[in-house]
Amino acid sequence: MSADRLPNFIIGGTEKSGTTSVFTYLAQHPEVCASREKELQFFRSSGGTASEYAAHFGHCPLDAKVIMEASTAYLGEAQDVAPRMAAMLPDVKLLFILREPAGRLYSSFNFHQSQLNIPSDMPFDDYVEQSMAFDKGKLNGTRRIADDWQYKVLGMGRYAESLALFYEHFPKENVKVMFFEQLKADTAGFMRELSEFLGIGTDTWEGFEFHKENVTFSPRNEFVQRIALWFNHRGESLLRRNPALKRKLVGVYKSFNQQSSGYDSMTGEVRQELQNYYADANASLRDLLGRELPEGWQ
Repeated sequence: MSADRLPNFIIGGTEKSGTTSVFTYLAQHPEVCASREKELQFFRSSGGTASEYAAHFGHCPLDAKVIMEASTAYLGEAQDVAPRMAAMLPDVKLLFILREPAGRLYSSFNFHQSQLNIPSDMPFDDYVEQSMAFDKGKLNGTRRIADDWQYKVLGMGRYAESLALFYEHFPKENVKVMFFEQLKADTAGFMRELSEFLGIGTDTWEGFEFHKENVTFSPRNEFVQRIALWFNHRGESLLRRNPALKRKLVGVYKSFNQQSSGYDSMTGEVRQELQNYYADANASLRDLLGRELPEGWQ
């Protein structure tokens, strides 16, 4: 495989911050070639070779200006990911989309309940309590989730710690930090700014239809949901190339197995607990970036 098949741009995080939407929009830009699977997670483990990684981009034309992938766990696992990535792709450009961390944690919790990774009867305040205990190394036999990764999501909202590691391994001008709040408020403006960072044309976003992707919903039947998730995984390569087809299929599926769309608001008590937890981390992020954080961050 040619080195030209390796990506020169990676969306490295973070989960539930609009990365799927941004990846889908960029994949439709004429100067961009995206991996056929979004979450390659290549740099989360050691030992993978450049030729193995390049196999995910063999379909990209030689004249593609941007070759990209997106794996949202890269930021939260920066201690391992950043040096591995820098060793293989020292000149890669990186995007990290950040979201107010308390809201992001709540969104992640609801999403992973819908994906059947967290018990459907587990209240959010119990999840926060167990995650806080895990964060302190004190989680005992009360745990209800088998995968430790779900408990680590809490700490992954301390963004400055992880970003600093990427700044150690990459030129600062190669690292772009943007915000979910900006994406939500002005999607076209967000995509124009990102396109300028990547050196690609901005005309694509004039009149572009920005559909929200990966919207969380609660299923009526968990068995049917497991089957749907399996088919979605197996057909991802095809569906990534045909976003309109995917939207139609998802719409049909939701018509008979969607119990509710979105989720209830977080209680004030839990939100305050999380804002207290993230207060110092948010201050560190503001200092690291040298700019104010979006309205609504504490």
